[in-house]
Amino acid sequence: MSELLSINGEFTASVVIARSFKTSSGALRWRVRLDVGLVPDMTIAIRLDERNVAPLDYYVLPSIDMNTPRLKLAEQNGLSLDAYRFESLDFFFALAGRVRFAEAA
Repeated sequence: MSELLSINGEFTASVVIARSFKTSSGALRWRVRLDVGLVPDMTIAIRLDERNVAPLDYYVLPSIDMNTPRLKLAEQNGLSLDAYRFESLDFFFALAGRVRFAEAA
């Protein structure tokens, strides 16, 4: 059994949960481990809130752009990472949806 999600038989995704922790200065941080062993097409990282009880936001990370097995996230990460940040998974569901060829053309 694979730990990957197969989306419409067209691409794979891995889901990881990133718990928050505070640094000694009181800043919030998150560690994300990308599952490079399973080689997903993308990783959905769910960043939890300060109390680690609810999703804060989501990072939809394409494997082609990720060159490290681990990421350290801060509250603000700059465009190179925050370009993949979303408030909900609506973007991912739209990406995964099927469209008739005539509609796409």
